[in-house]
This record gives sequence, C-alpha cells and structure tokens, in this order.
Amino acid sequence: MRRRASTLRERREAQYLDLLLALSRQPLPVVCTAPEDIDRILALRSAALVEASTDPPVLLRTGERFIPRAVVLGITPAGRAALARMRSTRKPSEQDEQGPPQAASRPGPR
Repeated sequence: MRRRASTLRERREAQYLDLLLALSRQPLPVVCTAPEDIDRILALRSAALVEASTDPPVLLRTGERFIPRAVVLGITPAGRAALARMRSTRKPSEQDEQGPPQAASRPGPR
C-alpha cells in the first residue's frame, strides 16, 4: 500500500512547525539571519505563534528587498498549543531528529 504523498501546503506547514519546535528548544531571544528562516519566522509571527522583531527591509540596487535579521523574542500561548498538538501527533523518533535553525544564535553584547 502506498503512502499518500503530502501536499505542498502540508510540507510548508511542517517546515514552519519544525522551526517553531527548534526555537522552543533554545534559550530566547534567538537571532536568525538565514533568508529561509526569516521567511518562516514572518509566517509564524503572522499566525501569532511567535513574538519576533525584524530589521527594516534593505533595498538592493537590483530592486530586490530583503530582511537581514529576525529576532524571536518569545513563543506565544498559541504557539505553545501548536507545539503540544504537534508533539501529540508525531512519533518520538521524529521529534528527536529536529535540530535548531542553522543561522540561529544568541545575540551578542552591544
């Protein structure tokens, strides 16, 4: 019997929740500079799952805009509820495989 292929939406949701899980395992605040992680953090913030701030967008000479840095300040109660639902539906081996976002780090002294 073939397993049903997940849709693009399901894969994206899983990526967002994987990042949320990785963030929940790190001391906050967490600074992210990878564009993929910043996009996901913006989506999590839009869904009210995290509290995060971002640097202002930078306009390149090519006309493209990008956000150089996002700082996750906290996980909201809705984010914690989403994590609890995710943990209850995943196998324990799947939960252990998730690592922190690659570009995440603790903020340095200013």
